[in-house]
Amino acid sequence: SQDIPVKRLEIKNGTYSGKPYRYVVLKRVILYPQRAGNLEIEPLSLEVTVDVPTNRRDFFGGRIFTSTNKTVSAGRRTITVKDLPSQGKPANFSGAVGDFKFKVTTSKTNLNASESLQAKVEVSGKGNLKLFQLPEPNLPRSLEVYEPEFEESVRTTLSGSQGKVSNNYTIVPSFKGKYPIPPISFSYFNPKTEKYNTISSKEIVMNVISGP
Repeated sequence: SQDIPVKRLEIKNGTYSGKPYRYVVLKRVILYPQRAGNLEIEPLSLEVTVDVPTNRRDFFGGRIFTSTNKTVSAGRRTITVKDLPSQGKPANFSGAVGDFKFKVTTSKTNLNASESLQAKVEVSGKGNLKLFQLPEPNLPRSLEVYEPEFEESVRTTLSGSQGKVSNNYTIVPSFKGKYPIPPISFSYFNPKTEKYNTISSKEIVMNVISGP
């Protein structure tokens, strides 16, 4: 679940069970189901203070009210969640659902031995950006590779989460030569087309100009 902050309570007019009411939106949450089936949302309960009229009247004849506490409940809600199709599911599918773009970039391709460069594996778009694993590059063992730094820039609206997530790898070559970063594939399920899509990056060759 991803909360959408309600910055200001606005009183609006609406109907409930055929009767006119005034209401305010207290909470907004975007939900991403993690399994299929009929999933229940527990009732949201709220304790409110209400003014109840009494039989007493004030000096001017107006009715006197007294305050009391009352607990109200929104009731249960059931959401029916469909299974992701097994037909056509790629072997590298890690749970990404939405509409995404995928790219692999490096800060440079020409460098010297013992000099560092950054390789970024990035997924951007709209969907469950925080709920899947990014694919990992298969780098030559002769390169020194540090643990990736994870970055995310995701905002949540009523239409869902959108933005980008990335892993940034610091790579340091020790020897002169050409080192390839082989193509990396990223697969996701698009709920609009109800199909799996796979995007592959292009091979990137790092050229280490000088060194042992």
